[in-house]
Amino acid sequence: MKLARKFTLALVLLAVAVIAGLQVIQVRRELERSALDMQHDHQLLGHTLAGAIGKAWQLAGEREALTILNQSNSYQGQVHLRWVWLDGGPGTPSLVGFPPRLLATLRQGKDGSMVDPSPDPGLLHSYTPVFIGRGQRFGAIEITESLGEERQHVFVTVVGTIVATGTITFAFFIAAMAMGRKLVGEPVDELVQLANRFGQGDLTARVRLPTRRRGDEITMLANAMNRMGEQLEETRSRLSSETVARLSAVEHLRHADRLTTVGKLASGVAHELGTPLNVVMGRSKMISSGEAEGEEVGECARIISQQAQHMTGIIRQLLDFARRRAPHRAPEDVRELVDRSLSLLKPMASKKSITLVDDVPPGVMLEADGGQVQQVLTNLVMNALQAMNKPGTVRIHATRTRATPPTDVGGAESSYVRVDVEDQGGGIPPDVLGHVFEPFFTTKDVGEGTGLGLSVSYGLVRDHGGWIAVRSELGRGSCFSIYLPSGGDTCQAAS
Repeated sequence: MKLARKFTLALVLLAVAVIAGLQVIQVRRELERSALDMQHDHQLLGHTLAGAIGKAWQLAGEREALTILNQSNSYQGQVHLRWVWLDGGPGTPSLVGFPPRLLATLRQGKDGSMVDPSPDPGLLHSYTPVFIGRGQRFGAIEITESLGEERQHVFVTVVGTIVATGTITFAFFIAAMAMGRKLVGEPVDELVQLANRFGQGDLTARVRLPTRRRGDEITMLANAMNRMGEQLEETRSRLSSETVARLSAVEHLRHADRLTTVGKLASGVAHELGTPLNVVMGRSKMISSGEAEGEEVGECARIISQQAQHMTGIIRQLLDFARRRAPHRAPEDVRELVDRSLSLLKPMASKKSITLVDDVPPGVMLEADGGQVQQVLTNLVMNALQAMNKPGTVRIHATRTRATPPTDVGGAESSYVRVDVEDQGGGIPPDVLGHVFEPFFTTKDVGEGTGLGLSVSYGLVRDHGGWIAVRSELGRGSCFSIYLPSGGDTCQAAS
């Protein structure tokens, strides 16, 4: 039920209670007034007859006095008159059942009455005491009247009261509904619509209430919500600017980390280019000196072209890795991503006599930004190479698994692609293991690392809805596990 209806119902119930209470009091007063009027009429009639009967009794005797009473009784339509003896003398009916208190009142010369409920709808007996012969005998004029007329009067009064109460209640209900809707319902509806528009992101919405309402609580609430909308709009604008600046800074940081990696790969790439360059130079000299003749010239040209394409591929791969581009999610084969990453790192691994083992089964797919995932893989493999001071093996393994995200990521158990980068280095001390993903944290010598590689890698994986876990044992090496959602819907939601 809406607020206006509740407010109206409360007012109507209060009004009905007040009106009903007043009407009950009024009905009781009417009934009491009716009863008093009936008793007053009886007293007036009784005293009138008492004087005439008493005087007739003294002058003409009992028969004449009772004749006057009987004649008066014939003229009464609603009441019945009767003479009763109350002194216990001759002709006195039995007084059994006569209220002692009423009898005592009458013997004091006071009027009295009683109600006999046995015959429906009841009888009212009024008594006017009469003393005969200077107090020698004691009797009373009994005036009896049916309470049916009084009951009819009560019925009419109650029905009239109910009709009047219902009419007043209905009129009050209509007026209260109109006022409640105008004063409470419509303003509250506007405030609810304003809150809904805020919830839908429309912070430019405002509510305008009539100026005549200025100063009441609803207007104060409307003004407060308008100010809240203005403040939220300002905050959203500020957060949007800060978010753009933060994203730009993060992208610059990631690109800087990528360029740092390119710098570390440059020496290996230069060494990789040395062999095809020597082949090209040797074959070109054979052609220019005339040493190659006939079919050998064509063979030399083919070898030069082949080596040039090989060098172009190496340089293009390095430039693709270093180039800044907007993130783009697309289906990617994990095995191809690993192959592209390892091809850049093989020269560096060869210098340290380290073997790179690709243990990724075919058909493991991701929906991800291939360049960002390759950057993560390159950082982790390069860290593995730098952690090994003697020949050994760096193994990259991928598999599908079900896992529950850690607390900082949140979420229920789901399906993920896990890529493990395992080295045979010296391992990470336990006091250092909890800080490896912190920005600018590094255990390398000055000039050998910025401390951003793992932090940037963790941020890239988190943007894809995943995380990086690490386990390490001193003297036996470390294993960094990348968890990326395997479903496209999950990846898109995470982004």
